[in-house]
Amino acid sequence: MNWEKVLNSLEEGILIIKSSRVIFANRFLVENQLIREDWKDKNYYEALKSLALISIIGKASDNQGFFSEEFQHMERFYRVKPKKADDFTLFDIQDVSFLRKYEFSRKEFVDNASHELRTPISVIKGVLETLLGEEEDDRKRRFLEKALNRVNQMQNLVEDLLTLTKLESGREKLNISEFSLQDLVDDIYEDLEEEFIKKEVHFENLVESSFKITADKDKLYLLLRNLIDNGVKYNKKGGKVWVSSRREKGEYVIEVGDTGIGIPPEHIPFIFERFYRVDKGRSREVGGTGLGLSIAKHIVLSHRGEIKVHSELGKGSRFIVRIPLLS
Repeated sequence: MNWEKVLNSLEEGILIIKSSRVIFANRFLVENQLIREDWKDKNYYEALKSLALISIIGKASDNQGFFSEEFQHMERFYRVKPKKADDFTLFDIQDVSFLRKYEFSRKEFVDNASHELRTPISVIKGVLETLLGEEEDDRKRRFLEKALNRVNQMQNLVEDLLTLTKLESGREKLNISEFSLQDLVDDIYEDLEEEFIKKEVHFENLVESSFKITADKDKLYLLLRNLIDNGVKYNKKGGKVWVSSRREKGEYVIEVGDTGIGIPPEHIPFIFERFYRVDKGRSREVGGTGLGLSIAKHIVLSHRGEIKVHSELGKGSRFIVRIPLLS
């Protein structure tokens, strides 16, 4: 069987390079104008038409080819997966335009729906608060308080959806400044103090007064508030939540730990996904939207950092945030 004929029949791109020279490029790459028709025996940076793809191929040389990356060329989106074999590097290039357009449509729908829900929820909340303030019958007040609690949960969900949509779209610009992390953590605790008292959970701010961080203050507030809020909500009576920080190899490292219920290991890979709940019943009980950790992840990514979790079931969790130092 002629292997070139087989590769040319594929609905994805196949590019083979050896020592910077193009050894093979299938018809898919030519038809989608990713490579010149006269590509044979040319260096890849001469043969390819996409600067983004040229950059990815250059990166593959530095990373031994073990990664996956997406790029846009003209109006289409592609995913590249390099594979090394001796002196050859094979690039599998798939058209993922449909997935990206679907994702964009989904996010646009959520954004529009959230905006449309904002006003009626505010009106309903206002009416319930007025009725509750005027009602004297205890039984009716309990019903109104339950209704108001549900409306507050819906309002929190809408606000979280709007925040997440903005973060995912990249429309949110960072407002970078230097500030005291200890003061920021104190402000968050003050905001959540009532919850700590109600749950009988102790809080420790272990950040030193001299520790300054350069980041978007409002977004870091939201990030740490979500982590600390989870720490107290999913904790035990007499438990503890703490925040610590350090500088390490050109990074700010912030840790939020708790002595709570912990996360089962099979759930850890998915906890940063939107609407993912480890315990759906408990999450609804404490008023969670299922978006807090997804928001936290995107705030960290917007700072070009990373967030990881170490957790032991029944003993607690530690969320570790790493953000590069800004020069």
